[in-house]
Amino acid sequence: MAQVQDQNFWEREQKVVQAAREAEPEKFVGSVKDPYAVFEQIGIKSAPRDLPKGYFKYRPEDFIVEEVRPDGSVITVDGQDVPREMEGGEGTVYFDLTKVGVSTMDAGNRISEITGHPQKDIGYAGIKDAVALTSQRMSLRSGILNEVLMLQVPGTIVRNVYEGKGVVQIGGLKGNRFTLLIRTSESLGQARLDARMAYINSHGIMNYFGVQRFGTPRFLAHEFGRAMLLQGAEAGVKAYITMESPFELPYFAQRRSQATAVWGDWKKMAEVLADLPYTFRHELDMLESLQKTGGHFMSALEKVGQQGGMWVRAYASYAANERLSQAEQNGEALPDPMPQLLNPDPSVLRVYAAFLEREGLRNPMGSLKKYNFIRVGRNPTFVPVIRPEVHGYKIIPEGLAITFSLPKGAYATTMLMYLFDTVTGYPVPEWLNPKFIDTKEVLGTGSLAQVRELLGADIERMMARKNEDAGESGEE
Repeated sequence: MAQVQDQNFWEREQKVVQAAREAEPEKFVGSVKDPYAVFEQIGIKSAPRDLPKGYFKYRPEDFIVEEVRPDGSVITVDGQDVPREMEGGEGTVYFDLTKVGVSTMDAGNRISEITGHPQKDIGYAGIKDAVALTSQRMSLRSGILNEVLMLQVPGTIVRNVYEGKGVVQIGGLKGNRFTLLIRTSESLGQARLDARMAYINSHGIMNYFGVQRFGTPRFLAHEFGRAMLLQGAEAGVKAYITMESPFELPYFAQRRSQATAVWGDWKKMAEVLADLPYTFRHELDMLESLQKTGGHFMSALEKVGQQGGMWVRAYASYAANERLSQAEQNGEALPDPMPQLLNPDPSVLRVYAAFLEREGLRNPMGSLKKYNFIRVGRNPTFVPVIRPEVHGYKIIPEGLAITFSLPKGAYATTMLMYLFDTVTGYPVPEWLNPKFIDTKEVLGTGSLAQVRELLGADIERMMARKNEDAGESGEE
């Protein structure tokens, strides 16, 4: 239902946006994103420089994420045969889900609505991006084989359905295999690229948390989390609704500013944002709650509970990025595994001592306890230095096709940071060649032909939205 509602919101909003774009086109021209400014904003202070320019995620097929199961098998987007796990029992239905234009959480919510099963019965190992072509294994506890076989969720393909025991657990994966197309303005030099790959292979890369962790288009999710943990629920709500970012398009930034000007008058604020129900959908949910509860900020956060959880995790990611940057600059060895900020282990206070002192945050977990609707996982840790397993790469006229695997918890954008001066989103560079490229075919790892046949309409809707709506938001 959420996905259908979002689509309805987007369609309603487009009429307003198109009229505004015709009347004031200058408000829909974003500033060119300096990737290093974005990196600085999210805590990455030691990114490599003097790299070739590259654009990623122009098309969803440019960014393919395939889950690597604990036994090393890969759940492919093109449905290649893979081993079945926990087969031979009963009580759970397993299935492989290929999707585009929908996040794992939204797909799970939709499956819950269709089947009538509570969301807690739907298992997955990790959350895969919406703006990508992805595949992963999922499970439905107490499910019926036929109800999964007959599932029809927009933007998805269900394959390899079978019964077994157990469930797919959060974190129950080895990692992900990425197949990417980075579009470039000019042909890459083979020798220089080979040298970069050799460096990465021998030294590894710092496992920074990538930009997608911080919410597009503002890249401020960590600021919302910081406000929640340091100042409380009211500060978190106010930060999310009112905080400005140089990366937000002027049209939407102006509307946000107009709402901020009447802060405290929840009804009037909602009226200011009401005709943009997609871009400001979470803000409107919060304002609706504030109207109903007479300004109870904790209830407003609970109304968008998943978002609040992402914000505090983004703050933890910001802390990790700052600590990794410090270590890379100083040649410092870090504990492996390294605790995340929101981990009850006492070592957190030592590992992040300078950060916590600067922030004025004495007890991160104590600050989190007041938000009993947020779960951050048990004792979360991550590997500070990773060595990507590069399966292949090829320079083509449009740019670079590359496939590599990373362990769970690592971001493909971090790998790209060591290869390119990358940008994504808006504005799209004039030099970009928009041609579709089957990267799996180019690299000899399969084909996207069947996926495009089955999900072609969903992909084209995404591309239409990309071309029509330069201001899409959502902080997801």
